[in-house]
Amino acid sequence: MKISDLSQNTIASLFFSVVMLFIVAFDNGVPSFDELKEVSGTLEWFEAKGKNRSTLRFKLKEHEEMFVYHSIAGSISAIKSALIKEGTTLKVLYDPNDSDSALWEFETIHPIYQIVSDNHLVKSYRSIAENYKSNESLGFILLLGGLAFSLFFLAIDWEIKRDVD
Repeated sequence: MKISDLSQNTIASLFFSVVMLFIVAFDNGVPSFDELKEVSGTLEWFEAKGKNRSTLRFKLKEHEEMFVYHSIAGSISAIKSALIKEGTTLKVLYDPNDSDSALWEFETIHPIYQIVSDNHLVKSYRSIAENYKSNESLGFILLLGGLAFSLFFLAIDWEIKRDVD
C-alpha cells in the first residue's frame, strides 16, 4: 500500500495522532510543590484574555515576573475578585522554569499554582494540580482515540486496495 492509496480520513487521523503524541510526550506535567517559588506583593496590572476572557494575566508591583491563571484551574470569578480587590497583598506560587507565553509575544509569563489574598487561600496547589492532571489524561485519551481511528481507516483502505487489485 502506497501513501497515495490512503484516504483523507486516514491521513487526517494519522496527523491528529502524531500531533497528540507530541503534546502528550513533551508535556512536563504539574511541577511538584517543592519546585515552586513563592512571591508576594500588590497588583500592578491585570487583564482577562481569551475567547471567554477566562485567562487571567497579571503582574505584581514588587516583582519583574508576569503571571497567568488559566481557566482549566477553575474558580475564575474567585480569582478575578481576589486580583481586583484594592490594596490586597497577594501571594502566588509559580514555576520559575515554565513560561506560558506564545512564541510571538517575546515575554515570559509564568503559570501560577496557588494564590492567597490577604492570608486567605483563594485556590490551593492541590486543587489546581488536580485540574491540570485531569486535563493531561484527556490528552492521553484523545491520543488513543486518534490511534484507534487511524487503525480503523487503515483497515478500510487496505480492504479497498485489496478489492481493487
